[in-house]
Amino acid sequence: MLNHRSIRGIIFDLDGVLIHSADCHRAAFCKVLERFDIHDFEYAPYAGWRTAEVVEDVLRRHGRLIDPEQIAQAARDKSELAREMLDHTKHIVPGAERVLATLAARYPLALASSGSRPSIDAFLKVTGSASLFRSILSGSDVVRAKPDPEIYRRSAEQLGLSPAECLVIEDSVAGVEAARATGAVAVGVAPDGDASRKLLDAGAACVIASPCELPGILFEEGSPTIDPSLWTAVIPAAGRGSRLGFHRAKILYPVAGRPILDWLLDLLRPNCSSLVFVLSPEGVADVASELDRRIPGRYEIVVQERPTGMGDAVALGLDRVSTPHAAVVWGDQVALRFESIQACMRLHQGPLQPDATVPTVMRPAPYIHFERDAAGWITRLLQAREGDTMPAEGESDTGFFCFRKDALRGWLGQLRSSPDATGRGTQELNLLPVIPMGARQGRVLTPRCMRVEETVGINSPQDAGAIEEFLRRSHATAH
Repeated sequence: MLNHRSIRGIIFDLDGVLIHSADCHRAAFCKVLERFDIHDFEYAPYAGWRTAEVVEDVLRRHGRLIDPEQIAQAARDKSELAREMLDHTKHIVPGAERVLATLAARYPLALASSGSRPSIDAFLKVTGSASLFRSILSGSDVVRAKPDPEIYRRSAEQLGLSPAECLVIEDSVAGVEAARATGAVAVGVAPDGDASRKLLDAGAACVIASPCELPGILFEEGSPTIDPSLWTAVIPAAGRGSRLGFHRAKILYPVAGRPILDWLLDLLRPNCSSLVFVLSPEGVADVASELDRRIPGRYEIVVQERPTGMGDAVALGLDRVSTPHAAVVWGDQVALRFESIQACMRLHQGPLQPDATVPTVMRPAPYIHFERDAAGWITRLLQAREGDTMPAEGESDTGFFCFRKDALRGWLGQLRSSPDATGRGTQELNLLPVIPMGARQGRVLTPRCMRVEETVGINSPQDAGAIEEFLRRSHATAH
């Protein structure tokens, strides 16, 4: 049985656990081994092995001459073929990105794969999850492959834990044996009963069908709680409702029968000790009267005299923040779900201690896009509104951000003093350029824990109409 109370860190295998890769690896091996006139390759017994060792073992069993250079070349070709196949399939396990963000809110995470570093980097880049792991090891980082316990012993060391304090998530017999040899607890991942029995026989404490079951097993006492005393919300809401044909401040525009303000208060009031609204001079009296009725004594208003950009608005609001953390949310983001907000805030409060937590989504025709390097780290921001050439599909923000207050204040100060402080097209001080700046200087987490529908801002009556059904459905589900 699994004793969740003894677990202090989690180590994930990659192939078969976080990505559905078995079919691609099997096909790539078969293609390469055909060169040696081998047509009866079975992948299952070799799951968890390093590629070169699989090729060598198969050739030996078939009585083929073993030339080290041929083995090395066949291994390189197989890895390249598998990567190409994986690039053209939806290989990430559904829900894997969200479960990583959920678990990282309580446990330090490690990734320990027998696969190649390029394969690991491709996963980290696609999922934006590199910053969620404290340790990342590939097959090339260890001398001995699974079932030798080296990779799991070293992963535990890099987490600062003993193996006995670690939970290893594995889909292969070799991987479970490697984990158990270190003294770690192993949980198997298997799609059917036959595979499940093999993992249990190898020493797995239990077997699950998907890593998405882990929070339910580990969080018997509930998810980590959010401490509102650590948080202040900053809501830039200086926008006017002119494009909506509305005569009041935009934050008071009704969506699905309620003002935008009420939707935001539902999200922020339970999670933040105070709320700072950044408003235009024209909107102050109207919005203040509504806030007095809803949250008397729990809010402050800061006036942005001119529309000089979201970065400027957030900087104004940040001066009123006395808590360690600030949750920033655009003043027209009505579709954010309560559970998504809490997932991000829990992660930000968690053991990774990030400077910023910026949930992202993949979307077609993006308005903004975070570029990443080959290893999955954010390097640059592209913005359509500033005239940048945008990709057909891109990684966008969600309109919700968690920051360590002092880190954000420092980044905004640097941004304001840089030659590129204002956007080329808008001439405004935007907030989003601090994200790649922060990724270079500190730790920025980019969990994928939201749906695209949650990121829709209200800029037109059409936007409001399009999001109303999603709001009603989400609200009904939550209650």
